[in-house]
Amino acid sequence: MLCVAAGQTLELDVRFHDAPPAGLRLLREPGGEVVASFHGRFGQGAGAEWQAGAGPWRGAAGAGCYRLVGIPDAPGGPPVCLVGKGRIGFAVGPDAPLFATVRYRGADLQPADTGCEAFPAARDDGEPVASPRPPAAAAPDDDGGFPWPPPRPSTRRVLSRPLAIGDVAIPTLGSVADRLQAALESAGYVEYGYYPIPGGFALATRLERIHPDGRAYAEPARWEWGQAALTGFDLGAYVRALFDVEQGRFRVIVFVVTDAPLDTTPDAPRAAQALAWPGRGAPTLPSALRKQAYSDEAYTAALVYEFESRGRGHEAAFKAQSRLTGDAHLRQARLLAALE
Repeated sequence: MLCVAAGQTLELDVRFHDAPPAGLRLLREPGGEVVASFHGRFGQGAGAEWQAGAGPWRGAAGAGCYRLVGIPDAPGGPPVCLVGKGRIGFAVGPDAPLFATVRYRGADLQPADTGCEAFPAARDDGEPVASPRPPAAAAPDDDGGFPWPPPRPSTRRVLSRPLAIGDVAIPTLGSVADRLQAALESAGYVEYGYYPIPGGFALATRLERIHPDGRAYAEPARWEWGQAALTGFDLGAYVRALFDVEQGRFRVIVFVVTDAPLDTTPDAPRAAQALAWPGRGAPTLPSALRKQAYSDEAYTAALVYEFESRGRGHEAAFKAQSRLTGDAHLRQARLLAALE
């Protein structure tokens, strides 16, 4: 049981691991009301009852108690629950790898009422025991979700409030998402992924090949990566392609819509990590976020992640400093024109 004191807010960071597919439900106690639900395959075949995938989650301020419940897709006995330093882990059995780890803040764990065991020494770092993979299909060392705080971008552009909300009198996260999505589709971005973040959501575009002035290549070259066009979001194919790409520049744009401070980390994103963001996200904004108000403190920022390849045999590298401004990227991507 996680109990929140008056004036505090429960914050979770949900991570799913390389294990049998499963979900988590956060229940308010007493009563068992479902406050939030997460699934490792959200947006990729999980049922409609699941509200989100991996990533951060922030509840409403106020006192209350909550219980996390693990729900494996495959039938069987109740999952094993393990508790450690500021985290809770779930596995389908005592010797099975963890299928999820949840780090929490703003709440106190009530150990006498958890029904969980302590992390053993072998698992005290909270990481799963993952099976080895062949190098050609190895995934990056994160779970594919969009991280928060986000890694530093190559450049950024904060949109003015009128650009973000249009002529909507009482904007919500849903109305802003609809506006951004319409602008993306008008500019040819028809594949993207949504992620919940503290106070809002992130919306990541698909990787595209760009000219030095920021204009996208004409299709189909716009979406080509390596020897052939990528028509899906196979992470292993992305990783293999990192060393088999023609010389050129590539771009991923992530719109961040939130009222939380935008403090980026100093770490550069790994190429495979950034390339996976669109395909790992949900295809639509989760319904639980659509009605949330776009408050006076909310803002919309475009984070531009640019990569450059020196040719086949060289990994595509992140460009810490773009030669273009964030405004120039959005204008050349035809996104500002769609919002103005």
